Amino acid sequence: MTRSQSQKPAHKDLGRNDQKPVITPKAAYVPVSKRSCSRSL
Repeated sequence: MTRSQSQKPAHKDLGRNDQKPVITPKAAYVPVSKRSCSRSL
């Protein structure tokens, strides 16, 4: 019962968190960090 319930939400969370939050924050942090450094210099 614990493994079945733990695996169901974990798989759904990983799939949803791996596509949106991973690509959104990484793609937004990379350009933002580079632009901020370039403007500061």
